[in-house]
Amino acid sequence: MRNNCFVASTLANDPHTEGLHNASKIAHYANISSVLLKPSSDMNLLCEQIKKHVPRYIGLSYRLTPEIGCRELERAINYFYSEGLIKKTDDVKICFAGLPATIRMLKDRINAFPLKVYLCEPYPDVLDRAKETIDFFDIQSDRERILELVREEVCPKGIALFDQLADEVIADDDYKNELPLPIPSEKAIRSYTCRIEESGIPVLRSHFGIPANDIGPTVEGIKELAEARVVDEISLGSSDLSQRYFGHPELFEGKKNDGGVPYRTEEDLYKLFQASRRGNYPAVKPYCHVVDIVPFIHTCIKAGLLLGAHQAIPLFWFNELDGRGPMTVRNSLREHFAGVRELAKMGIPVEMNDPNQWSSRWAHDTIITTSYALISAVMASCGVRDMVFQMQMNKPKETGDFADLAKMEAGAHLASLLAPDAHRYVETRTGIESLSPDMEKAKWQLGRSTILQMCMSPQIIHIVSYCEANYAARPADIIDSSKLIRRAIRVFRANEPDIRKELENPIISERKEYLVKETVYLLEQIARLHPRFSPVSCMSEWVPYLADPDVLADAIEKHIISAPGIVNAKYKGDFVTRPMKYGMINLVNDYENPVVLTEKERIMHLLKHE
Repeated sequence: MRNNCFVASTLANDPHTEGLHNASKIAHYANISSVLLKPSSDMNLLCEQIKKHVPRYIGLSYRLTPEIGCRELERAINYFYSEGLIKKTDDVKICFAGLPATIRMLKDRINAFPLKVYLCEPYPDVLDRAKETIDFFDIQSDRERILELVREEVCPKGIALFDQLADEVIADDDYKNELPLPIPSEKAIRSYTCRIEESGIPVLRSHFGIPANDIGPTVEGIKELAEARVVDEISLGSSDLSQRYFGHPELFEGKKNDGGVPYRTEEDLYKLFQASRRGNYPAVKPYCHVVDIVPFIHTCIKAGLLLGAHQAIPLFWFNELDGRGPMTVRNSLREHFAGVRELAKMGIPVEMNDPNQWSSRWAHDTIITTSYALISAVMASCGVRDMVFQMQMNKPKETGDFADLAKMEAGAHLASLLAPDAHRYVETRTGIESLSPDMEKAKWQLGRSTILQMCMSPQIIHIVSYCEANYAARPADIIDSSKLIRRAIRVFRANEPDIRKELENPIISERKEYLVKETVYLLEQIARLHPRFSPVSCMSEWVPYLADPDVLADAIEKHIISAPGIVNAKYKGDFVTRPMKYGMINLVNDYENPVVLTEKERIMHLLKHE
């Protein structure tokens, strides 16, 4: 007899766990227990949990290259069957979620699998996905109640003017006539901050890296982007193997390569950089690695990368916390600090991209604003003068306009208090999960999100291409999305007086005030973990207490900083978060009958159960 339980895991170390978390919430509504596994390539770990819990429902996902997703799913199903873990006669339901192209490919193969697998269809409407999940869990009597709960979450009230302006952005595909970006001066080519100052619009950056056997396709794609003059900075989407084994090409052999461009050596990096020396000479930066960060920075400099660019390094992530790297949180914190110091010594602008990682794991808004404060303290402590703050809108996708603006304004305000002497640059972007697989709808969403982002007066916009709910962006997609975003910027500026009136709404100011107050309380609790803590007269004096790897590791281990979507049980906080009115993500006592809790109440609960 199978238990009323849902065991879910991504395949082959895919770090994209948000969909599994969303499914587990619906399971919770129906009193189905859930076990979410951390990303891993170890099939035995998944099998052990299936043996232990004997679940009625099993969820699998893979949101990277479709061919690999098909192969990994087939491998998993054959393994379950050949090991006798699941028999054809067992009362068990297996569901798989992937990119639309993966689902299309699987439809031609699925009948040959030894076990039945349900495929999650790519729906343009988030409520349709919720209905499919409800059907998967065989929910009947509670169906309408659960659907109404989901509807309350995913359809927050927003700013109606933005809908009208998004229509204008994509009207008659006029955006395709946007002119190329100008060619920057020699000084701007060598300096990221100078390029920002020279640009008449926010500078544009984009991830780009083609999963392949070698770097060739990415080299040609960089050439195409540079000659089209559509981006100012290319962020190399590094393959998972490059992030782990760069400099050791022999370790690539026989391992799954996915997620981006598989550069192996300094020569590969040099070729990738040289491809950008044309058109508007976009700067090129790599994705952060999970080991040997400081030596890799020097290798990049020698190859030409980071010239006129900035670099992003996480604070808490890319380790055992999210399964993307082998290190403990404590050890990776020390390495991340060292990487930030090295970049600061070289005068390279630094972005610590933690807030969006917390958003991916359903952290409540106070954790997001606290993250902005902490990365400000760390960068200030490490001597960074030019700080880049990424503000990812529509993440999670249930977040509303008012909630986003209040959260980001609170984060920016706290950053100014922790690092008052630094040069601060706002970088905004669209959350990929908010984009529809219907490409025409996604164009509208990207235009609308850009207008929302412009309310934060960004100096940098990260291009998320409208195709990314379906597949990783190719040069043609980035070119088209760049034009759409630039058209949205012009529409925003033409309507800015009316838009600014919308931002005077007290919903935004009152929420911002609440988040700042809650964050200041939480920051003091973190600072008090320092053995030499003493009261201070202004927040910038907290920097030595907050910017300490051991203090931050303690805060994670004690769950003072945590989120319910963390899949490593060691670090997962025992609390509930929920999107509520206007898409604000709150800490609550109970999901179905929620009462908003303060940070003081949460910390007191933690201390009581230590």
